[in-house]
Amino acid sequence: MKKRITTRLAGLLGLCLLAGMFPVGIQAVGTPSVSYRTHVQNDGWQEFMTDGAMSGSSGRSLRLEGIEVKLAAPDNDLGIIYQTHIQNIGWEAETDRGWKENGAMSGTEGLSYRLEAIQINLTGADAASFDVYYQVHAQNIGWLGWAKNGESSGTAGYAYRLEGIRIVIVPKGGNPPAGTVDLQAPFVERKAVPGNLMIQTTTSDFNDNAMGLDRVVIATASGDGAILLQSGNQSGVYTSNIFNASPFTKAVLSWDTDTPAGTLVQVEARVSENAWDSNGQSTENWSDWLSFGQWGTTIRRASGIGNTDSSLAKIDVDTLVLKNGKTANKIQYRVILHSGTAGVTPTVRLIAVALRNANPGQGITKQFTDHPDLSNLPVLNVPQLSQMVREPSIADSICSPTSVAMILNYYGTDVQPETAAWGAYDYGYEDFGNWPFNTAYASSFGYLAYVDYSTVEGLKREIAGGHPVAVAVAYKNSASVNANLPVIDGAPIRSTAGHLIVVCGFTQENGTDYIIINDPAAASNAGVRVRYRLDQFAAAWAESGNIAYIIH
Repeated sequence: MKKRITTRLAGLLGLCLLAGMFPVGIQAVGTPSVSYRTHVQNDGWQEFMTDGAMSGSSGRSLRLEGIEVKLAAPDNDLGIIYQTHIQNIGWEAETDRGWKENGAMSGTEGLSYRLEAIQINLTGADAASFDVYYQVHAQNIGWLGWAKNGESSGTAGYAYRLEGIRIVIVPKGGNPPAGTVDLQAPFVERKAVPGNLMIQTTTSDFNDNAMGLDRVVIATASGDGAILLQSGNQSGVYTSNIFNASPFTKAVLSWDTDTPAGTLVQVEARVSENAWDSNGQSTENWSDWLSFGQWGTTIRRASGIGNTDSSLAKIDVDTLVLKNGKTANKIQYRVILHSGTAGVTPTVRLIAVALRNANPGQGITKQFTDHPDLSNLPVLNVPQLSQMVREPSIADSICSPTSVAMILNYYGTDVQPETAAWGAYDYGYEDFGNWPFNTAYASSFGYLAYVDYSTVEGLKREIAGGHPVAVAVAYKNSASVNANLPVIDGAPIRSTAGHLIVVCGFTQENGTDYIIINDPAAASNAGVRVRYRLDQFAAAWAESGNIAYIIH
């Protein structure tokens, strides 16, 4: 259907078409009109605005709490759908609330929850003929650049409120309206650490969660992701996006790498505590970048290299620790790659972030996404290696690499405990027990390996999959031993404040649950296989925060 327009309006539209844009509030002939209204803190529902006019408030620091969007498209088969990212709820489509459409309310009313981001898309047979553009005003930032057709606009994951919004429909391929833009670049949505463990290993993991690629590239290696030096460079830095997390007091980062002769990687992290400004708004108070040291299979690898201390947190050998009883709720990592030879690059195949809240009653729930059968678990035939019969000068100090050697030999990689010990040795700490150094050593043979804060269920899942697990425990072998440690009856060490053993399976006898262990502290290889009461083991394992080496 043709529509009459005045000569003046026709001239204006012609100028706009030449400029490739429409002024806010002006629509092309035949273009559907979009109407929207928002529920604003203290104000309630506003009147409907149309075609690029602002809904919300300006300069009043009031949050949007809900939105309704509808179309007037009599000449088109067209609908509109939308969802918001809501404080304490997240994206609606990831809950039973689902996408909203054609005038239904997205958000909440009466709960005082802020909207943090929005996605809008068109539906119907004519959707391919138009683009829906939308622009939001976000707390602390101002007007973000225009998003379109389902893209995220806002600050999902940053806990910033939306304060205003503009929406407009344009013919397919047209430009968004002219208007104020305070931040041109897309605002990268912050992801959250799922439970207490995040693993970055695929190409999309590294690409989608990158904040900075400085002389490095993301490449595929054996079907998986990898960070490498850009051709022609001998140093570079990968910086991740910021990740939200449940409040934590400790973090262990671990990594899988290939480090040819003369190459190294240095993994660093920084954290932000839970803090509020003078107006009671949540804010970010960041630590300095803190280094887990330099790693390589051909260098004098060492913790303590780089900055390890700040007012908020410090690195204690292999663990980032918050100071003064504080907790953090955000974490960011970066990886520094270095090569002493042009054309040779280290490769980072995996970064894992394991979090723990050691405050009583504030532990982080571990998340599992599947439901395997954990009944009738096998006992894995892990080779038995005693550290005590190895090189006498180091025998009493190599429980960790001996445990790693047992697992590697189980998988068919012939490694002696002494070889594993010197391969994981921390020349800075002058010890063999650095947790991420031990898993990095295992990864140098091509295995997937990382440090985790796990659970008994997590151990059972590994055993069900055929994977033994090294775990850190502290115990005394009798209640009569004068030490403030949990008791494991009959353990080979009189008392130990830190010791690595290998979980090989589970069993039950006469109504008592047992865990099958390879304890490298046994006096002989034959004595390494033992069983401990599961409740006693659990208490001894908890002393380390349930540290585990996962090696596949």
